[in-house]
Amino acid sequence: MTDDTSQLPRHTTPTWEVELLISGVAVFAMLQLPELLDRTILEWQPRLVERWSDLLWVVYIYAKSAALILAGTFVIHLLLRARWIALVGMLSIYPKGVDWDSLRLGPLARDVESKRLGRMEDAIDRADNRATMVFALGVVMASILMAVTLVAGTYIVLAWFLESRMGLAPDTRWVGWVLIVATVPYLAAYAIDRRFGARMTPGAIGTRIVRGVLWFYSRIGFGMANNPALALLSSHRGQKWTVFLLSAVFTVASFTAAMTYYIAQQPDAYGSYDSFPDSDDLPSRSIDPANYDDRRDPVRSRVAPYVQSAVIIGPFAQLVIPWTPDRDGPAMDARCGMLPANEQLGCYAEHVRPVTLDGKPIAAVFDIGDDARTNRPALVAMIDVRELARGRHILGVTLPPQVPAPRKDDDGEEDPPADYIPFWR
Repeated sequence: MTDDTSQLPRHTTPTWEVELLISGVAVFAMLQLPELLDRTILEWQPRLVERWSDLLWVVYIYAKSAALILAGTFVIHLLLRARWIALVGMLSIYPKGVDWDSLRLGPLARDVESKRLGRMEDAIDRADNRATMVFALGVVMASILMAVTLVAGTYIVLAWFLESRMGLAPDTRWVGWVLIVATVPYLAAYAIDRRFGARMTPGAIGTRIVRGVLWFYSRIGFGMANNPALALLSSHRGQKWTVFLLSAVFTVASFTAAMTYYIAQQPDAYGSYDSFPDSDDLPSRSIDPANYDDRRDPVRSRVAPYVQSAVIIGPFAQLVIPWTPDRDGPAMDARCGMLPANEQLGCYAEHVRPVTLDGKPIAAVFDIGDDARTNRPALVAMIDVRELARGRHILGVTLPPQVPAPRKDDDGEEDPPADYIPFWR
């Protein structure tokens, strides 16, 4: 004899075991993937000029949005499946369902609640179907974003090849317009088919053109046939509801990805610190961890000149100036590029990155080195501090003159664009 209460409901989704397996295994990977993407972009952006870092940022946003959607989907799916399993288990304990008469409810509330819940078997089926739909919808949305990420990544590789191998520098601003124009034929054929398709003559040239356009775009990934799960959901839940849901989830995921990126670069941007002094107003009084090698985070700290520590023990302060392609490259080419190689470092120290100590210019001698903790190129100068008095001192490292633009204070005077590094002897 088989007790029906020990069996799964008859209409249970046949993929529930595989869903649980995938969600249980993948949720841990998906929760770690956003952090990996953050580290990747924060490590790579300082190596690139602005147009390349902007493209990398676009790929990062799409990839991180897909990772966030998958992570959220798998977590929600596990919770929904756990709820479904709990309901199945509870029904096996109480096979007669809810005993509404034993609850302290009035007759009207009892009638409303019992009709809303219905049979426990139906409630279990609804919980089962809801979990499967969440699983499928999350995979569909992440797949769409990953396809977009792949297209953007392919463009970056192609553009890099054209620039590095063929000497061409494609303007990244026209990429969006090209993508928009490329979708116009599909949208036009789609609109014509919906409005006039039933009245078009089979075999006519117009019919063949519309069919050919739709066939071509279907082959390259457009249309419902390339996403059966989305087609099933749209056909049974409605296209407007599905489009709204997809747009809402994409917007939330993209906004979250962008905000976490911003917070990673500006950790002091959130919190109730309105009355705290602004370091931009008092740059020479700012103790920025990015300026000290023993305190900075190689990945998350801003790219800035640094010394070994806020307290200099030895006879020399080792000043390391990481090379930034957007700032140092153009400045070096414009001011020192025509000089012989053996004179460029001296020109750079004198005209591009002059160094001051306690407000007085010093003749810093730069050597070619690197940032040992990030493996990025840097210039190194050993500053003699043996004769300095005990106490507080300030190193000033001038930024290239064109970036950033000088900032005006309240009196209308311009502050020199420089990094200030306070240190103590």
